[in-house]
Amino acid sequence: MIVMNFRSRPNPSLPLAAVAWRLGLFSALWFLLSGGDIKSWPFGLAASLLATWFLMRLPSKQPRRVRLLAIVWFIPYFVGRSLLSGVDVMRRVLHPALPIDPALVDYPLVIDHQGGRVLLANCVSLLPGTISARLGPDILLVHSLDKGLPVVETIKDLERRIARLYHPAAKAKRPEGQP
Repeated sequence: MIVMNFRSRPNPSLPLAAVAWRLGLFSALWFLLSGGDIKSWPFGLAASLLATWFLMRLPSKQPRRVRLLAIVWFIPYFVGRSLLSGVDVMRRVLHPALPIDPALVDYPLVIDHQGGRVLLANCVSLLPGTISARLGPDILLVHSLDKGLPVVETIKDLERRIARLYHPAAKAKRPEGQP
């Protein structure tokens, strides 16, 4: 299980294991992106250290724990929808009649935390024929290439899947005798 720490202020005194885990993750990502080229490692190590430092300094507000198994199930869905999106846009652009009928759709957000909302807005941009135009406090404005696309239904499905990535927020306990 991955724990994402959301605090109102940066917390520079995180456990060494948390720092090491993040540094290892960024280093592995660098290794994959560089193709294992040993000549790039001085820059890669510096980039990994800097990325780890920035990640540890990010201010956050709500505690959310991410479900690792849910991420494993989300990745194939996300990759599949992204590929479908690319094919759909390519088909529309290459079609002689250019079958587009653009629209703006206001989508009321159900996810109650900023991390999930930002992830939703970013993922919507990779759905077939859609792109996030603006993320408001309670509304996501989505630009659609075609009014006939099931934009709201597709985003509802995506939002449901993203909500499953996170453990529910802990409810505050009320003192005895209070409603």
